[in-house]
Amino acid sequence: MRGTPGSEPPRTSAPVTTASSGEVGLLAATVERLRKEALEAQEAADGRALIELAKGILVGRLGCGPGEASRQLAKLAEQADQPILGLAVDIINQAAHDHVSELAREFLRATDADPTAADTPAPLVRLRAAESRMLAAGSDTQAVAGALLDNALHALGAAGVAIWAAGPDASLSLHGQAGFTPQEADRWRYVPPEVATCARLALTRRELTIVDSLAESGIPTIG
Repeated sequence: MRGTPGSEPPRTSAPVTTASSGEVGLLAATVERLRKEALEAQEAADGRALIELAKGILVGRLGCGPGEASRQLAKLAEQADQPILGLAVDIINQAAHDHVSELAREFLRATDADPTAADTPAPLVRLRAAESRMLAAGSDTQAVAGALLDNALHALGAAGVAIWAAGPDASLSLHGQAGFTPQEADRWRYVPPEVATCARLALTRRELTIVDSLAESGIPTIG
């Protein structure tokens, strides 16, 4: 049929596809399942982090290694007839309370003995200062490394700090350091997957790794 001048051409409706109620319900169920799985994964990761923190507290208190601390935590939980995660939370809460109390006692002892002693922070005060500076540094890993070395680890005998990031191919990138020369840091800015380092040992074992002597171990590493 011919159109007359000035008349509008015939309109055709574009096909519109709508999801059925069954498809919408299936999609909603899938989204909810994925959300629950993500929450469960996050909760599991948070739980593991709390347990590892409790192990670290036991390492400091008992003077043992991470493996022995893990066994002690499991043994204590069995004796107390409670989940390991619940005991880990109790240990962390008690440690936090003890640290706050100790901070106050050390400050009072220092100021009572020598009013000028407040200028020399006690170890726990240094740790709190390190924590504060790390929070202030945020994502600046170079500042974080410096805060850790200056306010906490140097007093414990550490000569340097290196912060590494692991790549998807198991390579290592140096993201922050303190105590090393710029030339040495530049040489170690990237470590291929096949090169053995202290950081790679910790990454492989997924736990605190201590090397008594770098010279004897033969590990060519920045730290």
